[in-house]
Amino acid sequence: MPSIRLMRSFNTYGYNSEVRQFWSNKLAALPTDAPYGETNHTLGKCGLIEALADHPRAQDAKIIVLRRDLAKQCASYINRHDFSNISLLWQWYLDPQYPNRILKSEPFLKLGQVGCAIWYTLEMECRQVYYQRVYSDRLTFLPIQLETVTREKAASEFLTELGIHQKPVLPKKKNANQISAQSELVEQIAIHIHNLNFNPEAIVDDYIASGRDLDLMQGQRAA
Repeated sequence: MPSIRLMRSFNTYGYNSEVRQFWSNKLAALPTDAPYGETNHTLGKCGLIEALADHPRAQDAKIIVLRRDLAKQCASYINRHDFSNISLLWQWYLDPQYPNRILKSEPFLKLGQVGCAIWYTLEMECRQVYYQRVYSDRLTFLPIQLETVTREKAASEFLTELGIHQKPVLPKKKNANQISAQSELVEQIAIHIHNLNFNPEAIVDDYIASGRDLDLMQGQRAA
């Protein structure tokens, strides 16, 4: 589990020596004689992809890119008040004030916590596109959609992609927080995102064309 310090370090300074050391230790400790997987979403926000790309086990790694309806995803954050405490942003999400980001956060901040939640949702969508664009020649990405992978046929196909040849077991729908996104809120967020003309592919195109990257260390290493 990455610490708040590590999360802040990567999203402020990029893939620096502190972040590299964390991943060197973590990857070295992974088992080599059995399949291994982690579902902690914070890992992808503090250098996991950068670390795997240059690691000897890169060819064996498969990164699951889980997507979900953006408006529903954002509404769930808002209903849980996930963006009401800065410590939560540092530990689990992203601070919109981080300098190391793809999507400008300033236009969203005037909407308060709701704006922060929308910015985070869209920033992560951009990061998914960015990582697949930059690292797909070295890593295997498996994009899946939450709304479809919970069905037996799609779940079976997904397991096959992971090299698991068995019938999927699909438990009944369950939400540990017992909180469902209100349809009106989801609709309002969907309209807002639509009005933004949000295009993560184009945003990432511009980001890369400007010479920027989430690594931040490439230029320093080249120098």
